[in-house]
Amino acid sequence: MQHEYALEAEGLGKAYRMYGSPMKRILEGVTWGRYKGHGEFWALKGVDFKLRPGASFGLCGANGAGKSTLLKILSGTTAPTVGRYRANGRVASLLELGAGFHMDFTGRANIVMNGTMMGLTRREVEAKMDSIIEFAELGDYIDEPVRTYSSGMGLRLGFAVAVAVDPEVMIIDEVFAVGDMYFQKKCVDKIYEFKKHNKTILFCSHSLYDVRQLCDEAIWLNQGECMAIGESVMVTNEYSAFQRHHIGEEDVTNDIPMSPLAEGGARELPHVVDARIYRMGTDEECYQITTGDSIEIRIWWKNPTPAETPIHVGIGFMRQDMTTCGGAGTNLSGHDLVGEQGCLVLRVPNVQLLSGQFLIPVILLDGGGVHKYQEYLMPENLVVRTNTRDVGLFRIESSWDDVDLAPPESREEVPQEAEAESGA
Repeated sequence: MQHEYALEAEGLGKAYRMYGSPMKRILEGVTWGRYKGHGEFWALKGVDFKLRPGASFGLCGANGAGKSTLLKILSGTTAPTVGRYRANGRVASLLELGAGFHMDFTGRANIVMNGTMMGLTRREVEAKMDSIIEFAELGDYIDEPVRTYSSGMGLRLGFAVAVAVDPEVMIIDEVFAVGDMYFQKKCVDKIYEFKKHNKTILFCSHSLYDVRQLCDEAIWLNQGECMAIGESVMVTNEYSAFQRHHIGEEDVTNDIPMSPLAEGGARELPHVVDARIYRMGTDEECYQITTGDSIEIRIWWKNPTPAETPIHVGIGFMRQDMTTCGGAGTNLSGHDLVGEQGCLVLRVPNVQLLSGQFLIPVILLDGGGVHKYQEYLMPENLVVRTNTRDVGLFRIESSWDDVDLAPPESREEVPQEAEAESGA
């Protein structure tokens, strides 16, 4: 029987007890609760949503917003204080690297243990063993203790086991922050494969790009409460607007990168104030163009300490499957950003991208072009339409001509003597 919803949450809330001192905890215990020595901190308050089979649902918000708490409740690792939830079908979760692994057991033994914990029988785990090991690509390390693994190797093993369970609901919390680009792409491809097979995906990430590209719907949490829920582009735009609006406010430290000072305070680090796309030479903001149009991208930036923290800006053109179609960087062009603030313009005449929807992230880098201060999201994706029959990612300038030339001789027809003479 096909259930209407794969995952439902109704009025979910989670409160943690906060004790001012160990003595208050003891007094509350010995008096059987007659003495109340704790306060309550609500990490999650009144969250509601319903996901149909095949939905991909993203979670975004600052640190401490309640994202991980929500995922832990839905994965069954902690109980809600109020409200209820229901998952229809098998649930697999990947919340923390190495969660559920026994560090002294081998990778192979942990596959068996984790597989059975997720609901597979021993026989099913053994049948899937080869495919799990192949996906994880750990080689001979599969028979070594997990404590000898790097964090990236632990990610490979954990993700391989989770996807092998073939769950109806997959819960993923910020796992793409670790691991090489090759394996990140492999994980993304697996998620797209899950979507094609009508699996439900819950994905939590600080990267609004990942949320927008991988998820159809999203929820924005702030201090445990739902601020926006709906289509992923709308929600990420709302969250981005909130971040921009609160730049400079003392109580918001997650919107702008902050760095500790020697005296224990904090200072504002370089950041992007705003970024928009315009038709070249005009003030017309546009996010729908035709192949061959000319655009310019304007980036307003701020750098409070340019002498101490030189910066560079990088811009990429990313397709929805996370393929990088092109990009530009001030560090590659030798263009220096001078002063404490300014507006940087990247002009792109005669755009050769073909039909599709592209995300254009703005990356703020350090002077060496290595450390990433910030990844800024445009208000909308760039939609490109094409009036020709060109195929591929971008149009190639080319022409055809007929010439009267004989085909070259193949190497098999060249006499060995001639080869020997050329070698001498």
